[in-house]
Amino acid sequence: MERFKYTSLWLLLAVALIVIISVSFADDISIGDWTVKKAPIAEFIFDESDSLAKDSVIDSVESVYDTKTPLVIETDSLPQSILIFGDSMTFNLALRLAQYAKQNGHEIHSVNWDSSNTKVWADHDTLAYFIDKYHPTQIFISLGSNEMYFKNPETRAPYVKRILEVIDTIPYVWIGPPNWKEDTGINDMLERMCARGSFFRSAGMEFKRKKDNIHPTRESSSMWIDSIMRWLPKSSHPFVADLPSDSIGKANPNIIFLKALNK
Repeated sequence: MERFKYTSLWLLLAVALIVIISVSFADDISIGDWTVKKAPIAEFIFDESDSLAKDSVIDSVESVYDTKTPLVIETDSLPQSILIFGDSMTFNLALRLAQYAKQNGHEIHSVNWDSSNTKVWADHDTLAYFIDKYHPTQIFISLGSNEMYFKNPETRAPYVKRILEVIDTIPYVWIGPPNWKEDTGINDMLERMCARGSFFRSAGMEFKRKKDNIHPTRESSSMWIDSIMRWLPKSSHPFVADLPSDSIGKANPNIIFLKALNK
């Protein structure tokens, strides 16, 4: 008999709890002039603020890692000390770049190392020497043309990494090779290794070539640099680079020529 009493009591409490919960999830109930307000149990169990907070966190993370948004960096208005170095493509590029330097109050130094590639520059202290000598605030790199047809361009990645380590925190633009045929992946590797906004992909551009059908002509190289300067505001280090006036004339690129190692 005692056991039956407790069973009845628990059953009564269970029924009461079911009624309370049902009312909590229902809308307000009106009976004549009386209105039964629902309890805030549903809001307590399912707190919407937590869901909103989680959505906000997800949106924030996505915005932080959004690489599709163009870089927006204030243009550096200070005079630059420019260093351009690389393979035999460098000379003609330097001639036009020197005109930009003259027009905009920058100084320029150039190093053209014939037949050089990423391995040659990575294995020698030449770059460190010229960085220490000229103290550049902006570097342009012209390398990759002599590695366009390597079967596995990823093997060159350690050399690229070493070059970038020497450059350290100095802003740079790596000028991709002027493809005369489809490459085996050197451009993709270079772009992946370079910091965002620091690689200019030249592949896909049209060039007038010299008799070797490889090197762009001086005129074409001049237009090449013009394209890079138009892209510069989207780079990781925009600086003042107004188009040289027709009256600017020739400009000295202060170039040093290094002979190919096998010659």
